[in-house]
Amino acid sequence: MQRFKNILKFIGLIFLTLSVNIFPMRLIATQETTPTYVQWLASLGYLLVASIVLVLVWKKYKNKDEKEKLPFTWKDFGIALLFYLATRLVAIGGTFLIQMVTGNATSANDVALMATNEQLLNMFPLYFTAFHVAIGIFAPIMEELVFRGFFSHYFFKSNQKWLKLIISSIIFAVLHIIYPVEFITYFALGSIFYLAYARRGNIMDSIAVHLLNNSLLMIFSIVNYLLLILG
Repeated sequence: MQRFKNILKFIGLIFLTLSVNIFPMRLIATQETTPTYVQWLASLGYLLVASIVLVLVWKKYKNKDEKEKLPFTWKDFGIALLFYLATRLVAIGGTFLIQMVTGNATSANDVALMATNEQLLNMFPLYFTAFHVAIGIFAPIMEELVFRGFFSHYFFKSNQKWLKLIISSIIFAVLHIIYPVEFITYFALGSIFYLAYARRGNIMDSIAVHLLNNSLLMIFSIVNYLLLILG
């Protein structure tokens, strides 16, 4: 019975994570037909509600894991940078693989996240902010709490590390891919995030790596936006 409850909880957390990640993109997609005052309310409301959700999920997780009391030191940040370099190697290899198979230079997931110059210039500023906060902060934290943290606690014993790595990485990959060939890249990324988490059993380690991984696309987009605005 408890296993069934955990499955329902996990599915609910996945749905919550997807909602937090996708909602800003839905706002952007309907921007042209949305009145300005609704845009203000929707974007501010999203930032508030998503922040509350993140805090509540984080508190719920901390109550389940005593290892979250371990400090995250500069040494741990340095190790997180090494894991981040591994994600970059995977991204480069994945790009070549995707280009060979599909002819596209980037993954379908990244294409969905990147706006054209015209779209950036026409984007409501708070939508732009909400989108980048979601990609750069909300998504990495929520995904690590759910796919590495809660998933490990709900379904596995502490000595089943390889099983946790494989299954959590499969779920992570399936929820990110559009082209089947992308599975290899996202499975590898999920594995790196899990290994970062498993090093000490502290979710802060994988969150740091995931934040670093997502920051590259976020920084590129923000710089491009600022250059366009400044002319």
